[in-house]
Amino acid sequence: MELELYPPFRACRFCISFQGGSVFGDFDVDPDGRVFAVRVSFDGYGCCDAPEIGRMSMDASTALLAQVSEGSLDATAADRLRTYFRQNRDVLWSDALEEHGLV
Repeated sequence: MELELYPPFRACRFCISFQGGSVFGDFDVDPDGRVFAVRVSFDGYGCCDAPEIGRMSMDASTALLAQVSEGSLDATAADRLRTYFRQNRDVLWSDALEEHGLV
C-alpha cells in the first residue's frame, strides 16, 4: 500500500493519500486518543462520509500518531490502516476498498 501524508484541507487532524492519490482519507482523533476516519474519497466512487465508524485500537492509534507527528509513514502504518479498513469495510464501501487494494 502506497501512503503519503498531506496537510489537512478539511476538518480533520491529518490526511493520508493512498495508492498514488487515487484515495484520500481524512482522519481525526477522539478524546481517548483513538484514530478514526472522518471520510474517505475514492477515485471512481466518490466521497464516503463515516459518521458511525469504529475506532482504531489504542496501540495502533498511538503508533500511527507517532509516525504522523514525525511526518513519515512506513509499512507498519500501512498494515495498521489495512487492518482498520478491514474492520470497517461495511461502513467504508467494501467494493471501493477492494478495488483500490486497501483491504
